[in-house]
Amino acid sequence: MLRKAILGAIILLVLVIAYNLLVQITGALQSGDRLSSQADTVFRLEAKNKELKKKLSQIQSQEFIEQQARDKLGLGKNGETIVIIPDEKIKQVLGTTESAQEARLPNWLGWFRVFFR
Repeated sequence: MLRKAILGAIILLVLVIAYNLLVQITGALQSGDRLSSQADTVFRLEAKNKELKKKLSQIQSQEFIEQQARDKLGLGKNGETIVIIPDEKIKQVLGTTESAQEARLPNWLGWFRVFFR
């Protein structure tokens, strides 16, 4: 009887120890997964940071500032003459008018004409 009680206590102790080991192993594996995912996040953020720094250096360059001043503000250097062509003249020269855009067929009718002409 005493042997059965000692054997039962030993088995119970082994089961408790095994359970605790399994819990610790599972926790360690989950920590490794979290670490891997955070390392991937850090890598992506570093790449984005590098890209943004490159873009910042381009934006701070004198050529970019000059180009933006010309395009958006209509400014020019001393001695240059700024010419602004109205949109109507550009459309007239290129041959694009609003009537050509209005004459466009609906999508279904265009496909119908392609296959059943």
